[in-house]
Amino acid sequence: MKFKSLLVIILSVAMLGLADNAEAQRKNKYKARRKTNKNVSRYKGGSRGYGRFEPYLFVGAQINAGNYFGDLAPVNKAASTDISFTRPGFGLMGGYKFHHSMAVTAEINWVRVFGDDFASDPGSEESFARYARNLSFRNDIKEFRVALQIFLLPNYGGPRQRLPINAYLSLGAAVFHHVPMGKVPDADYQLAQDGSVAAPSAGQWVKLRPLKTEGQDYNNIEFAIPIAVGGQMRIPNTQLTASLEFGIRWMFTDYLDDVSDEYIGHDQFDDPLARIMADRSSVPTSSKGENRDLSRLNIVNVDGYFIEGNVGGGLEGSRRGNPDNNDMIFVTQLKVSYTLGGTTRRRAKYR
Repeated sequence: MKFKSLLVIILSVAMLGLADNAEAQRKNKYKARRKTNKNVSRYKGGSRGYGRFEPYLFVGAQINAGNYFGDLAPVNKAASTDISFTRPGFGLMGGYKFHHSMAVTAEINWVRVFGDDFASDPGSEESFARYARNLSFRNDIKEFRVALQIFLLPNYGGPRQRLPINAYLSLGAAVFHHVPMGKVPDADYQLAQDGSVAAPSAGQWVKLRPLKTEGQDYNNIEFAIPIAVGGQMRIPNTQLTASLEFGIRWMFTDYLDDVSDEYIGHDQFDDPLARIMADRSSVPTSSKGENRDLSRLNIVNVDGYFIEGNVGGGLEGSRRGNPDNNDMIFVTQLKVSYTLGGTTRRRAKYR
């Protein structure tokens, strides 16, 4: 009898414990549901997906368009350039989306920049001296760039739920290799204005740095601060994303164009090619062979330039460039990247 009573007591206690446990689970489930509803009501935007954010990698390629601002810009105004100076390029890139609003990228780019004093207006007092100077260059820039992308809209869904469109700001650092080159005139017009004296390497593009056109030396490897803004669009039903980016490279050099400081005397050059490339004001054509307007060049000492009888050059010690401001380039990039990771959304389980 005592055994039966003890058994009844044990079973009663067990049933009460199960009931309490079931009630606790019900309350916890209600609290979790209420918390979820509260989070949903506070959600401000972006794609949250079906779970927490998932980091992912991406790789891609880009087409570049390079433009230049520096001592050979058409006018001496900040960021002024000439659309005809635009030159093409290409590159490869990779990145890691480590945060719902940020990614880090690394790029290898090649871009060509070009400048020519012929684009300056000979009828303008502001730009006439540049036209009279008649210098030109091209430079093939090889760049390695690392940048942090900060996105306008957060994406909480990882690679499976990339946003249809987004915008971003890119800040970083770059190291680049550059080789400024100039096109040699068809004759040595400093010695004979009629073009009867041939120039060495006439008509060829030659490297300017070894010639020391200002008596200077500078590095082929330099640093830059790249700043860019861009927009991107997810290509539907693919793992591809297309981006358009507009960027500026603040250079730590003033010699992208081989021009920065003052003229040195013609008699200081042992190499006739260096003398010719340092002062091309007496050449009657541009780097592309267009005839120059020489009607205003029969004057002396215009803004530091010495021109006489259509023959002459930069007066020793006069201004050839502006050493106070470094050069910069503008780079427009059309990018296509491939997301490394699944893009198919997870289907909800049936209850």
